Amino acid sequence: MFFIKPDLYWEFWIALKYVFSPKREKFTGIISLIAIIGVTLSVGALTVVNAVITGFKEAVTEKILSLNPHLSISFRDKDLKPKILKIIKKEIPKKEIVSIQETSALQGLLLPYGQPVGIILKAVSIEDLKKEKGFKELKINEEALKNQSDNSLPVIIGKKLKDRLGLFWGEKITFMSAEGIHTPFGFFPKITTFKIVGFFETGVYDYDLNLVFTPLSSFFKKFNPQNYSIEIKLKDPFKSEIYKKRIVSHLGLEINIFDWQEWNRNLFAALKMEKMGLFVVLTLMIIVSLFNIIAAMTMLVSEKKMDIAILRSLGVSSRSILKIFFFCGVILSSIGVGMGLILGSSLCVFLSHYPIIKLPSEVYPVEYMPVFLRFLDIVIISMVAVIISILACLYPAKKASEIMPAEILKHG
Repeated sequence: MFFIKPDLYWEFWIALKYVFSPKREKFTGIISLIAIIGVTLSVGALTVVNAVITGFKEAVTEKILSLNPHLSISFRDKDLKPKILKIIKKEIPKKEIVSIQETSALQGLLLPYGQPVGIILKAVSIEDLKKEKGFKELKINEEALKNQSDNSLPVIIGKKLKDRLGLFWGEKITFMSAEGIHTPFGFFPKITTFKIVGFFETGVYDYDLNLVFTPLSSFFKKFNPQNYSIEIKLKDPFKSEIYKKRIVSHLGLEINIFDWQEWNRNLFAALKMEKMGLFVVLTLMIIVSLFNIIAAMTMLVSEKKMDIAILRSLGVSSRSILKIFFFCGVILSSIGVGMGLILGSSLCVFLSHYPIIKLPSEVYPVEYMPVFLRFLDIVIISMVAVIISILACLYPAKKASEIMPAEILKHG
């Protein structure tokens, strides 16, 4: 107790004796135990929920950054490519660029066995595709990819699409694209044959079901796309908005540029609002559980009326009585908050090392519930819980300080 000021030492010591005394009334002790358990569970729940929401944000961000470009520049005129590359090299330092890829995309329908499935056909450099870190699995038949003796287009499809349609290596399927021919009799879509040369898995349901990759050179032989893109990945993805503003100043209206934060602004805003909402709701749970602390403190004050009267008769001030019972409340609340933090943190550490809660892949971009406990979250939760606890202790302590010793000693 050396860290407590001398004038507070005896008051704090008496508070400890009152809280942990084995001679307390049994019912008062039970109420105090229930109050501590309530605060413990509330703080523990708040800690776990914050860690889960933070984990989801981190997991989603990681998936987005690994599977998507950090900057994407779209244009219709392929002759603009040299100009755009020149601007990129001028405005973004070489050391900040991880990769620059030319891509193109086309929407259409796969027509296997008369069951149309909408997909996005994305033309990429296969060598660059192999370097991507966002794939859980990527298998490509190199021999089939190089051997393009027939007129089919080699494609790499997602495992969800493969399982849904029952496809296998080397199988050929029909693709009806949005590109076609306009005639006096109407629009005739272009029909192309795909040959499956590979499979991939990202863990993101929509990607694995609707995205199909094909070599860039083969794509341009088959189609005459109306859009082209240059995709950039940065060492620091959070600088994308800065570089976007620099590049935009050189580009005309015929060119569009997007950054990953802009694409996913609504998603991150929703996660932030969800975290804030749950924090408020669970903070209200802590407030409700602290009413038990108030009840326990009120009963303690009633139980110790004679002690208060004797102390006042010996010359102890009402301010000191207030401090004694204030410390009693703080001790009870602190035990609950501390045990809640230990319980919540332990559960978070366990779930982060042993992920046992499996999530449906159709809904979530991760296989297991992600948990990420930040030290800042622990500090905020601790501060909020302690502040609420201090406010809860003031009323019973104030009532104790207002007890008149003469009446207690007279009536017993």
